[in-house]
Amino acid sequence: MPTITAPGKSDRYNEDLTLLTLYSLAGEESSGFHAIHPHFIRHLGQVIFSEKTTPSAGRMVEAVTVRELTPAEMVRAERELWIHYHQQKADPSHDRLFAVFSGQRIIGVARCSRHEDGLEVDAVYVLEEYRLRGFARSVMILLIEECGRNETLYMHSKTELVNFYGSLGFRLIPEVELPTSIRDRFDFVFGDLDSIQVTPMRREPGKPDAVSGTP
Repeated sequence: MPTITAPGKSDRYNEDLTLLTLYSLAGEESSGFHAIHPHFIRHLGQVIFSEKTTPSAGRMVEAVTVRELTPAEMVRAERELWIHYHQQKADPSHDRLFAVFSGQRIIGVARCSRHEDGLEVDAVYVLEEYRLRGFARSVMILLIEECGRNETLYMHSKTELVNFYGSLGFRLIPEVELPTSIRDRFDFVFGDLDSIQVTPMRREPGKPDAVSGTP
């Protein structure tokens, strides 16, 4: 199982101010993809854990690992993170979860769910005391590498995060271009996504367009 690690000083690393959470409301599904390549891990480590970044206030961070959760670990995401964020649930038969660990503690998570007609990214969340250090970016990059190398990814992004997700290769699309099963999750707004400040985005297969710099 691929992992990305950093030394215990990782509390020194920043995160883009735009990437606090990806909006999500309900249910999900997901399955198998492809291994991360060593050259990609090396490049990613140089970006996320760069010595050029400046310290941010907050909790001390132990050695950092970014990896996929096993089905048995998924309940930890529910109990330790999503209890603070829309009370999300994970289903091992449909979902893949990617997490950031500080030591043994899960501090961030992102989900890729397989619906009957497409893959959806949602439920991205980092504990408040660990934000602004690059952790949400790192877990998104691993999710994209694992889930989006050969398949299209869809999401409902919060409006203020469009530029951030754009830096990772997601592009704005009309709601009608979403797969039906993903679009229908938001049918309670009757097509008025502006009222909940979200917008559909799509990412075509391939490696992340950008892994460094601010969006």
